[in-house]
Amino acid sequence: MKASVELREKREARLRQQLRDAPMRPLPLFQLTGWTHFVDEEVNPPVLAAGSSPTEDRKTDEQAIAYHRHLRMVPTDAMTHMQKTVVEAVHRNSGCREGLMDHVIDGPAGTGKTCLLRAIGRTAQQEIEAATNGRQPNTIPVVHITTPADPELRVNWIWEIGSYLGLNPEPKSLAEVLEMRRHQDVTLSVNYVLETAQARLLLVDDIDRASPQQLANVLPYFDYLRDKLGISLIFCGTGASHLLHQARILAQDLTRVSAENRVRLAQAGRPADPVSPSPTALLPVTWLHPLPLGPKAEEQEMFRRVLASFEADLSLYQLEENALSKHAAQLHRLTGGYFKALTYVISTAAVIAIRSGSENVTEKELKAATAKLGPWKPAADQP
Repeated sequence: MKASVELREKREARLRQQLRDAPMRPLPLFQLTGWTHFVDEEVNPPVLAAGSSPTEDRKTDEQAIAYHRHLRMVPTDAMTHMQKTVVEAVHRNSGCREGLMDHVIDGPAGTGKTCLLRAIGRTAQQEIEAATNGRQPNTIPVVHITTPADPELRVNWIWEIGSYLGLNPEPKSLAEVLEMRRHQDVTLSVNYVLETAQARLLLVDDIDRASPQQLANVLPYFDYLRDKLGISLIFCGTGASHLLHQARILAQDLTRVSAENRVRLAQAGRPADPVSPSPTALLPVTWLHPLPLGPKAEEQEMFRRVLASFEADLSLYQLEENALSKHAAQLHRLTGGYFKALTYVISTAAVIAIRSGSENVTEKELKAATAKLGPWKPAADQP
């Protein structure tokens, strides 16, 4: 036991050092120490004194550059509504014995699904801790994992949860690293910790890396976590709803129900072919799509409101009013309204503005930031 505690302390010390050296790396989010840091994290923009001008060392100010490299993915009204809806569903699951439901976040790549998944997890944990008068020792409200690199075996999925919980010992040599390909089964340990730590929510990201058959192998275990321990599950990935639907069919959940319905209908004198429920009938699905910029006034307004939110997050000395909004048409054409591409362009342009000394996001900075996305073309109403 003493050796296990020492290994865990070394592991957590290494994670804390990683968070100091590279705070925005994704790895720590899939481990309890890093996730807790994310829940408590407050990213504040560099302070600009009123009426002051940038000094020469501003061009190499690593704090300012690091901040603009990782601008937050500003939420839309739809994403905010979805977050509230899913968090409320998590609370509902905590207050009932039967009828617990999983949830799915689906949509094209680059639309902000992972950002929404983590925002849901952070909000849920903050609300749970607020309801229990702060963070309690030995409790783990939220577990965040990604689909394992080899999702064939169920033990690999449980290993991901065990890694988050800190149950897997650190390897001491390269030989041990190679041996770790034969993962030990830590199911009992994981179940015990999840139960005693009162876990309430399991976030499963990148579900599209698994095939329906691979998901079918692990779904019974996820069902166990939900039905016995009352843990809500959120699956996230492009095509996640279809994948889970097909996995249920392969796991014979749906074919069994369909067969029972066929017999029942035949006995009632109304034979019919079995029909599997649609994915959206099986579980709630949150859909994320690229932001539109069509002829409708509400679409125009929504996209410009998102750009205005990005502008509010920029910390530049000479930033003009509506610096991004005036280029809405070009930005939408080059990014397609995808959040991932939009965030990349704006953050890159901001870093260029700092390093060049312009301290403003103009067409020049945006042209440089979008050079690899396509040629910059002025909107129809601009010269």
